[in-house]
Amino acid sequence: MAMTPAIQAAIRGFNDIILRGVPILLEKNETAFLSFMCSVAAIDALAGYRYTTGQERFKNFIKEYFPTAYASHAEKLYFFRCRLLHNFTPAHFTVVHASPAHHLQPSPIGDTILSDDVFFADLKAAALKFFDEVQKDVPNRQDAMNVRLLNLDKGGAIYYE
Repeated sequence: MAMTPAIQAAIRGFNDIILRGVPILLEKNETAFLSFMCSVAAIDALAGYRYTTGQERFKNFIKEYFPTAYASHAEKLYFFRCRLLHNFTPAHFTVVHASPAHHLQPSPIGDTILSDDVFFADLKAAALKFFDEVQKDVPNRQDAMNVRLLNLDKGGAIYYE
């Protein structure tokens, strides 16, 4: 099945905005926090493209597409996403810049460390895996993504210049 123009535009937009844009934020400590905001928003979008129903989309996407080390953190990562995007606070996680050796390790305050570079690399790998499935139309991936892109109330298409 050929991908629709909306799917092609969404993938192109995701690649331009997230996969090429976030690395610019990762260059400095001062913009690293914004990389986390963009990354969780990107996961939210991917989860919406992948799953057509349910409030568990974000957590399911983490469990299915991210490395297995994330699975035990999926619930808290969803809470992290909510707090980060709605309250500008990284609940349940200490966010750090360019500290891959500390990623997913306990922090001194008792939560879990997320290193911006590793988190983004894992998001990128998850996105590429998902988009490969869309390209190959692994069980109806295109249909599910198209439903989301055509529903302005729950998602909508990506159009930018």
